[in-house]
Amino acid sequence: MFLRVHTVLLSLVVLFAVVKAFTADEVEIFQLQKSLEDKYGPEMNLYKFLKLPNLKKSTSKEITKNLRRLSKKYHPDKNPKYKTLYARLNLATQILANDEKRKTYDYYWKNGFPDYDFQKGGFFFTRFKPQTWFLAAFVYVAVSVIHYYILKLQYTSNRRRIDSFILDCKQYDDTNGLGTKRLTFQRGPEEPTKQLLLKLGEVYLIEEDGTEELVSPDTIPLPTVYDSFFFKFPKWVMRKIHRTKDAADTKVDTKLKKN
Repeated sequence: MFLRVHTVLLSLVVLFAVVKAFTADEVEIFQLQKSLEDKYGPEMNLYKFLKLPNLKKSTSKEITKNLRRLSKKYHPDKNPKYKTLYARLNLATQILANDEKRKTYDYYWKNGFPDYDFQKGGFFFTRFKPQTWFLAAFVYVAVSVIHYYILKLQYTSNRRRIDSFILDCKQYDDTNGLGTKRLTFQRGPEEPTKQLLLKLGEVYLIEEDGTEELVSPDTIPLPTVYDSFFFKFPKWVMRKIHRTKDAADTKVDTKLKKN
């Protein structure tokens, strides 16, 4: 059960990664910002680059009008050497003059832009963002709550199943709970036959060694929060780490003995 919930959590993480894939507009913004930082330094932003008098307080109309002012000096028709510069000015204007793109740019300028790695195929975050930590914590707690709820459902279901089994067995008790009677039952056609003993109104399973085990719903342990994913997962991780470490130590000891 724990492994199934573990798989669910990993699936949610993968789903989150897909959901967080960058849009075309975001990549366009990242590429422009990276080119400006490479040329002018990490403090450069689109507002400074466009030399807007009011910087972030500039309206969309003022930003568009500002490009016309810059065009008088930097338009490539007047000076071909400004071709790349003008393309960046034009793109920066398009981004800031568009309300949605501007919100996106302002968000990343405030919270940090992703880095670029050619080998990784594009932009990526080198650290978790605050909202990512929050979402990861939310998913972890949500999965833990769901896991605990499932454990409770299983507990209730198992108790009902055993109660029903006991009632079925007692239907064959012709001593009215005052004597003993032996029964046999089989879970399926390929399952081994089990021996049961009805004794004084109680049902016992006779083990292979002859011992009698009481069949009762009270033998099912009540699940607690410590059985949930919230506590089980860290313990599982620690066990995996210790096993890996022990295996590595054993391998080192074996090599030393051989030498």
